[in-house]
Amino acid sequence: MKIYIIYFFLFFFIFQNQLNSQSPTPFDIYDFQNDFEYISIIKKFEKEKKDLEDYKYLSDLSDQKKDYRRAIEFTEKRLELGENSYENHYRIGGYSGIIAKQLNSMSAIKYVKKAISHFEKALELNKNHVLSMISLSKLYAQLPMFLGGSFKKSEYYANRVMINDSIEGNLTKGLIEEVKGRKKISKIHYTKAIRLFNRKYNCEKFIEYKNRLRKNLYYDLIEIAILHDIFFDDSSCFLENILKFNLSNVIPKEWIYLRLAQIHYKLNDVLKSEYYLNESLLLNPNFKEAKKLLNRNLK
Repeated sequence: MKIYIIYFFLFFFIFQNQLNSQSPTPFDIYDFQNDFEYISIIKKFEKEKKDLEDYKYLSDLSDQKKDYRRAIEFTEKRLELGENSYENHYRIGGYSGIIAKQLNSMSAIKYVKKAISHFEKALELNKNHVLSMISLSKLYAQLPMFLGGSFKKSEYYANRVMINDSIEGNLTKGLIEEVKGRKKISKIHYTKAIRLFNRKYNCEKFIEYKNRLRKNLYYDLIEIAILHDIFFDDSSCFLENILKFNLSNVIPKEWIYLRLAQIHYKLNDVLKSEYYLNESLLLNPNFKEAKKLLNRNLK
């Protein structure tokens, strides 16, 4: 399991609807309950005595199948059996965040607390773990005060992110300002993040660094550029590479096609925009956002 995956989910956490009025990307889901092969493997292992290697296998498998309650259970067993790593604490924090997002706010409290506790533990074990800093910053920014939300704590972690990674730091600070309702300041941070990225990376050399960066960073930046009307160089090329190299394991592919359609719509390339919208609707015929843009194209 790639621990970078969890970060993507946390970007769209419980109180996402406080943010941008336009549609953010939801995380991908999987109906693991009807995956009979997966369920039979789980039942088989339930009857057997398990060691650390078994729990590694089961935690990775349940993560892959997006069965996050079992993923927490199996990863906690890894901790109990001596694998007390920052990666495992980060995973549990991420899984807890995903489950919290699926529940109503009161039912989510238990999982929110669990997420914060494990992200903090991950940082105790690795003080330079940027993804835990980002997750804590976003959690504290987006949570209401009665659930422990705190802009002071959020900004503390955002400043630590900035020291380690100016692109991720500006993205994190942009989100904080957006939650505060300070859209102009938010856009300044988002624009800085995008310009820093464009200055450092170009799509022609994508293959050289595609595995060095957080997989969903490309998509996150492009989505922000689209939603906030910020220029992003070679955005279409980057999205096509996400598809080409299968970097979309947590991003629904219909959303990648939608973003491609939106880019070409802004470039007045209606034919290409319609092509990507049709690809999107092939994957999800009920995709409202794609239908809406397609209707606009046809007018």
